Amino acid sequence: MDASSALRGCGPWPEGPVLLACSGGADSTFLALAWRETAGLPPALAIVVDHGHRAGSAADAEKACLLLKSLGMATEVLRADPPAPATANEEELRQCRYGALIAAARRHGAARILTAHTADDLAETVILRIFRGTGLRGLAGIPARRDLAPGVELLRPLLSQRRADVRAALRARGISWIEDPTNADPARNARARLRLEVMPALARVATGDPVLAVLRLANEARAWSASLDALLAAAPDWRALPPYLREQAIAAQLRALGETVSPARLRDLRGALETRGRAGVRSGAELVLGGGRLGMAEPIART
Repeated sequence: MDASSALRGCGPWPEGPVLLACSGGADSTFLALAWRETAGLPPALAIVVDHGHRAGSAADAEKACLLLKSLGMATEVLRADPPAPATANEEELRQCRYGALIAAARRHGAARILTAHTADDLAETVILRIFRGTGLRGLAGIPARRDLAPGVELLRPLLSQRRADVRAALRARGISWIEDPTNADPARNARARLRLEVMPALARVATGDPVLAVLRLANEARAWSASLDALLAAAPDWRALPPYLREQAIAAQLRALGETVSPARLRDLRGALETRGRAGVRSGAELVLGGGRLGMAEPIART
């Protein structure tokens, strides 16, 4: 699917502007260009977040702003307050960035934020999760859309685009972009090392494109996850399910509470439910069996 078709497929659009998370890198520059060249889309504002975590970040943010304005985009630079520390890892920077984007969405009355993650980003995320010991659900990678905060949805319309194709399209148009120097340093973070060292090695030993192979796995994992959710929702009796599916039903309840999910914890909770029909969780609520269905009982207020 081309980028314009992907953007149109994100509609219908709610009232208010749409925010584009842009760094001035190739992917987000391509997203801004595709937005400008796709007819029928609502007004958009490109948001550049300066994390303040390295020398020169403010200057790079201003360069990104000028680049996006040259493409005809309304642009705003947000500076993290407080700035992220120089030792911040990828996840901490992501949380800093999303916090700034959510605040901007509230200020501008925007219900949707778009990011420029590509198919290569999705594949890298899956591989990193495998190295970190993910379960089957983690193999689905990053979703095309999810709720980022109440009333604010995050969309990733470029997940079908390849990174090399994005850069080739920009070069063909004579459009430059800004390279983040940390992306060229494999010692900076795990994703940079994966991108610069591991993926080229996988390409040499794989029988085909390793990114496409991982994407096939992610697609199957998403289908499995959706099928599992439908199966659990329709199951009339939790006790009649195989042990693995009982634990997956518990995991769904924990995720809804924002609780930690681990194999050991699922086994412990399953044992308590099988023995007593109820099991406490750290939030103070309880998992309970009623009429064979698994549900959540709110904690009783103490006077």
